[in-house]
Amino acid sequence: MRMEQQRNRIVAVDVETPNGRDAAICQIGIVVSEYGDILKTESHLVDPEVPFDPMNIAIHGITPADVRNAPNFPTLWPRIAEYFTDSIVVAHNAPFDLGMICGTLERYGIPVPEITCCCTVQMARRRFSRETYGSYRLDTLCAAFDIPLTDHHDALCDALACYRLYRELLADFGEDPRDVRPYRKRVKPAPMPAGRFSTESETDLTLRKLRELLSGVHPTAFLHPGDSMAIAHWMDRHAELASEPPFDEIFRYLFRMISDKPLSCAEEADLRRLIGM
Repeated sequence: MRMEQQRNRIVAVDVETPNGRDAAICQIGIVVSEYGDILKTESHLVDPEVPFDPMNIAIHGITPADVRNAPNFPTLWPRIAEYFTDSIVVAHNAPFDLGMICGTLERYGIPVPEITCCCTVQMARRRFSRETYGSYRLDTLCAAFDIPLTDHHDALCDALACYRLYRELLADFGEDPRDVRPYRKRVKPAPMPAGRFSTESETDLTLRKLRELLSGVHPTAFLHPGDSMAIAHWMDRHAELASEPPFDEIFRYLFRMISDKPLSCAEEADLRRLIGM
């Protein structure tokens, strides 16, 4: 399909996940649009065939019982595969959603298609500073642009909101050629050979900055609003790391903290271990 035709079909997607460790999804929402008109919407529960974490259930409300009779991903994929080719696939934090989809395909040995994608988080970052609205989170931007988000963390609701945000950003700020690009799985750098001189790695630098941010924070208590906002901003800036160890576990703890759910002493100790405090 020619690029001009491809640009006319936009497919917005959102996924919910059962835990922060496995490449797996338990729900996917899909919005298919051509020439600016929504043609169809789909919401599918998926049996991830991996355990659920209580934290994830608390976020999206999907339980193992809800997916007991749902198809697994290999069964569902032939029904939705066409949406990921000859389209621009839009997601809010596309590295996470597409990373989960492609990681699930790889887990089952299913070929991963070539995907052309657009991330509405990156679109927003290119168009205005974080201070403009306080965050690049989907719920924050939906409130700023008067976009309905009636059931946040339902995959179809979030996919619809993402699609409307995409259209709003284009209408208000115009196109940017950097918005649309081939999806490339993030590749971890090879470790430095023993004995070789090396400067601080990107991961070490990111963790050091996080340690500095949390140095005066007490994870076992309710956060001061300023601390909560600062942590949310850090999560926004590093959202592309949310599915990668050790940040997948770190993000789960941080999300708990900014959601007014203090950690237990054991969880605090684990968080400090993960970030090297």
